[in-house]
Amino acid sequence: MIKGSCFHLRHLKKDELPRYTELINHPDSKGDFLSLEVMLPGTVEQHFEEHSRSKEIRETFVIIDENDAMIGRVFHFKSVPYFNSREIGYALFSAASHGKGIMSEAVQLLTDYLFNTMLINRLDIHMNVNNIASEKVAIKCGFKMEGIARGAAFSRGKHSDIKMYALLRDEWEQR
Repeated sequence: MIKGSCFHLRHLKKDELPRYTELINHPDSKGDFLSLEVMLPGTVEQHFEEHSRSKEIRETFVIIDENDAMIGRVFHFKSVPYFNSREIGYALFSAASHGKGIMSEAVQLLTDYLFNTMLINRLDIHMNVNNIASEKVAIKCGFKMEGIARGAAFSRGKHSDIKMYALLRDEWEQR
């Protein structure tokens, strides 16, 4: 478990998969930018089984509030095999949790965890160019914009540009 100020991060438990599947599939958790694709329960269970034994491919933490409610998730994964890096993703499950600094703190906790436990040199965060809230999280956590990948994502029937942010180990150490 990783302790935050008013929440903690922990791994998902197998008996929580039905609730987790419901939350990640709910339109509120998708916001205006994430794909509306619905994850099949069997796919979520398969990913859980495959990734619950090793963090080399992917590791997911759920964000648990003071009332023991699952309010979001943060995760990291190996995106480019030849980069010494991990990509970070995140989502809050309810708009009521937005704007409270929860995600910025959760990403900072995950960043510290990754640089303290893995021999990596960089972390990446990618977001739709119009996702200002996600961009604010990246900037607040010390990530720097590296560029725009034109037409890199397909969601909601169209291709969109993606902003790419990164944080290097030495930049993290200097904070």
